[in-house]
Amino acid sequence: MARSRVLSIIDLTDQEIEAWRALAARAAEPNPYFEPEMLVPAVRELSGGAGLRLLVVDGEPGGAEPGGWWAALPFEMVPGDKHWPWRHASTGSDFLALYCPLGTPLVDGSRVDEAIEALVDAFHERRRELGQAIDLHLLSRDGQVNRLLDEACRARGLPVHAWGGDPRGAVRFDEGEPGSWAERMPRGKSLARGRRRLERAVGQTLVLEDRADDPEIAKAFLDFEQQGWKGDAARGGLGFRNRRGGQEWFSEMLAGFSTSGRAHVFALVAGGVLLHMAVIVCTGSTAFGYFDVYSEEWARYGPGAIGRMMALSWLDENTEVEVFDSSMNPSLYKDATALFPDRLTMVSSTVVTGGVFARLTMRVMRAAARVVRRFR
Repeated sequence: MARSRVLSIIDLTDQEIEAWRALAARAAEPNPYFEPEMLVPAVRELSGGAGLRLLVVDGEPGGAEPGGWWAALPFEMVPGDKHWPWRHASTGSDFLALYCPLGTPLVDGSRVDEAIEALVDAFHERRRELGQAIDLHLLSRDGQVNRLLDEACRARGLPVHAWGGDPRGAVRFDEGEPGSWAERMPRGKSLARGRRRLERAVGQTLVLEDRADDPEIAKAFLDFEQQGWKGDAARGGLGFRNRRGGQEWFSEMLAGFSTSGRAHVFALVAGGVLLHMAVIVCTGSTAFGYFDVYSEEWARYGPGAIGRMMALSWLDENTEVEVFDSSMNPSLYKDATALFPDRLTMVSSTVVTGGVFARLTMRVMRAAARVVRRFR
């Protein structure tokens, strides 16, 4: 048996955080953006996240299989929009969308079918708390969790309206021999030429270093970020030191992932010149691009693209990672997306959790949308 609860992340106990962390470690599909290492310091340090809550499915005490979290899904309540007219739950609120570019729920990999069925039951059980609907943002279209969620919702008669579908940059290392992915890089030859030009300009050979073990690495990354446009609020820079609590959150988040050995902080250097830094988190067989920053002084040589390609080579040679997810919005980062040879298609959906009236509302909204499209 399973039960569902809605918890406030800011009020979680140490025991609940450990249960969440244990679930993430055995998740059917990894999603570090929905892990406590990411979200607990976010709600504590950053403005705007105090309302973040967690829908949890766990073994009911006294049941056949007590204890342990089966599924967890963070969400916030958002105003009505074109997908649902009233205030409702969403994994793509302004706060979550800014920090979490992947919305796959954490689901126990040892009981995937059972856990997802229980999660969908929780959608209906908690329908009043969810506002009769929940937006699920940016799940992998071809992923197991997305497929089983869709099947479970439809089996229970919960309407699902899928939308979006943007393909973002990725690399599949499991195709071909080690290093063969580089042959599929759309700009592989031009990047190799750019690397040689950059080395000639700096007068030193480029070296990629993983500095994750440096206790001062968070400060070093933020110092480097502050030197460029991201650190300049006058130019619209969204550097972490420009956000209230950003420095504290970034430092705690990075320390959390580093403790489990999953964080890599790559520094591209030539002699004493720092050219590019990137934070990548490896979870299961997937590596996720978190944040990166490059030197504006050497921008004309493309140190960001060169640094990303060298980091991919490092991951291929030194880890068991099979897929690299750039985590980049393809509509905002078209040039960066074009760098990668493969694509991961993300899909979003709105699940109606309420009863007859709510389901009728969704049918009316979809019919109206079809009429609008027809007459555009």
